[in-house]
Amino acid sequence: MTDTEQTPVKSKMLIMIWLRKTYDWVLGWSEHPRGEWALYFFSAIEAIFFPIPVDPILVAMGAGRPKKALRYALFTTIFSVAGACVGYYLGAVFWESTQSFFFQHVFSPAKFDKVMALFRENGALAIVVAGFTPLPYKVFAVSAGVANVSLPVFVAASLVGRAGRFMVLGALIYKFGPEVRKQIDLHFERITIIVGLLLLLFFVVYKVLF
Repeated sequence: MTDTEQTPVKSKMLIMIWLRKTYDWVLGWSEHPRGEWALYFFSAIEAIFFPIPVDPILVAMGAGRPKKALRYALFTTIFSVAGACVGYYLGAVFWESTQSFFFQHVFSPAKFDKVMALFRENGALAIVVAGFTPLPYKVFAVSAGVANVSLPVFVAASLVGRAGRFMVLGALIYKFGPEVRKQIDLHFERITIIVGLLLLLFFVVYKVLF
């Protein structure tokens, strides 16, 4: 392998190492005395630009204090939507000046184009199911602003979608306690896909009937 061929591989390895260290650092906040506020802070910035999902710290904190799991999930939802509104505003008002930053550091033009196509095809439904797709929610938040999606519609759809993700996690932890953490870690992707499919089925039936 030539030096030219090795460069992209090395870059990807460095990025993965950085992401792993960042993930461990974020997860470490779950045991910090101010971990709850850290959870809400990460919830907000994850919806704008931060690369690490907030779910692991929510699960870790909820497993440590199951009786507070629903509270954690509720405020995680609220702060996530608040952060998404910032992303929406950046897309709606400052897209020309922030576009290069987002494309270079947050998400690719290909992901942006894919989400814009979803908005054209599905409208607010795309926002609702955004939390259950492999595409980062921050892409939907910024793209919604660029696409001039109605702000009240965006907020309402975001609340439904984010609550559908975080409140399900909170409810599982509240109900089953610390034991559920291992199962969530093992089957998290499957759980989110199933919940996402149920939400999608509900809205398809709604559109057909009404």
